[in-house]
Amino acid sequence: MWTPKNTNSLSQHNILTFLLLEFICVALMIADHSAQITAPVRASISALTYPLVKIVELPQQVYQFINTTISDQAALLNENIELKQKLSQAQIDLLQMEVVSQQNIELRKLLHTKQLLPLKTTAAFIVNVNTGIDKHHIIINQGFNQGITVGQTVLDLNGVVGQVDKVALENAHVILITNKNHAIPVEFLRTGIRTYIYGTGEMDKLSLPEIPQSADIRVGDVLITSGYGGVFPPGLKVATITSILDSSDKSFQRATAEPSANLELMKQLLLVWSSKNQINEKHPIKDLKLP
Repeated sequence: MWTPKNTNSLSQHNILTFLLLEFICVALMIADHSAQITAPVRASISALTYPLVKIVELPQQVYQFINTTISDQAALLNENIELKQKLSQAQIDLLQMEVVSQQNIELRKLLHTKQLLPLKTTAAFIVNVNTGIDKHHIIINQGFNQGITVGQTVLDLNGVVGQVDKVALENAHVILITNKNHAIPVEFLRTGIRTYIYGTGEMDKLSLPEIPQSADIRVGDVLITSGYGGVFPPGLKVATITSILDSSDKSFQRATAEPSANLELMKQLLLVWSSKNQINEKHPIKDLKLP
């Protein structure tokens, strides 16, 4: 059995032990501070525990590495996407600038051509193209509200494109010279021989089916509008002869010609007014149809 005396003795013993340990600790701290006597012990303990510390830190380092890598990759992807968008926009802007620049050049050329023509003219843009086998038509952005009338001659920078066929309020249909139902009275620039040239349904070919054998014609001869019939103003370039063949009975010659106008790459055109436009306004297409 424990007695109060024994309890008091134990308490005093514990206090003395604690004080002794405290004294030893303080002495060791003072000695270590002055003489570094525990440095080798700490170094040994640190070397022994280093792998354990690294193992404990490894998950945190792996997490930080993965998180940094993912963040960097996401940032790079976003930056790449942003740069691509800026590059695409820059390319679109550059393309638009090139288109505007080219249009300005062509408009200046059209204006210069307009000044050279002794006719009333105005520029127009193509808004739609139909180059089917049976119908070669285009639609331009000028119509009744701009004073356009049926029968007006349409040119590009190189020659005759066709003639206004139908007119709406804000646009007009133009029948091309390559349409099978279209014919133009022309003359050979070199000799003055007059004839008709017909559409073939092909964008790069016109036909002169009946030319007298006595006519002096050559490959390379230039054909211009003769002004006959009052539909097309005289002196406008139409086509160039590309081939000449005799008919089967050799009673006449047949020729093919290439349109002077660039019908495949048309963008901007010139509409021509002449004194005959008003005269032929009611029935202008009669002069265009084959007899």
